[in-house]
Amino acid sequence: MVFDFDGPIVRLFAGAYLGLPSTAPLIARELLALAASYGCLLDELGECTDPLLVLLEHAKEAKRRGGEGAWGRATSEMRNLLDAWERKSAEHAEQTPGAADFIRLWHGTGRHLSIVSSNHEDAIVRCLEREALRGCFDGPVVGRPDDLTRMKPDPWPLRQAMMSEAGGPESHLMIGDSVTDCQAARAVGMPFWGYHRNPDGRRRLREAGAVEVVETMVQFVVAAQEALP
Repeated sequence: MVFDFDGPIVRLFAGAYLGLPSTAPLIARELLALAASYGCLLDELGECTDPLLVLLEHAKEAKRRGGEGAWGRATSEMRNLLDAWERKSAEHAEQTPGAADFIRLWHGTGRHLSIVSSNHEDAIVRCLEREALRGCFDGPVVGRPDDLTRMKPDPWPLRQAMMSEAGGPESHLMIGDSVTDCQAARAVGMPFWGYHRNPDGRRRLREAGAVEVVETMVQFVVAAQEALP
């Protein structure tokens, strides 16, 4: 099984410690301001509240321009800024209800578990260790790639997360909360289950082609308990 990280396992950008519903819009604004300071702002992202999307789209444009000069420097600094935010956020992430129970249940059956995420690997591992879940993941923990343009929906991260012991992509299952998760899974031929706590998020997943979509990870716990011997 291959898990996305932010959403299905924790809310990395939960902002309660700063008195905010989420720190994601704040981080996105800082990234956009940094891009603007280099004269490299993509105007169409001016109102974007997703820091990962802001970084990805600027990385694509920087690569299109050769990866050097102001665009290359801006993207590098944006990445460093997001890295720092995610490491800090790992100390305050909120566990997604039901996620730990589902992970431990699945691990206890001898299944292989991996993570594929657009977040920094350090932040992922810190959260897993804090929640005493690191030992449940015997497969790769694939974080943000060196080549930022290979972030999901590019299928590259999923190919790195698959384990030969578990068979081909059709023998794996991805659980994610974004359209990009669904698109990446489809690109490699991997079955996909969707999770999202918000109705609009669930709607987007269904429109993207996800067949199984739930509003709480507890539903996966119940389904697994009913299906397992």
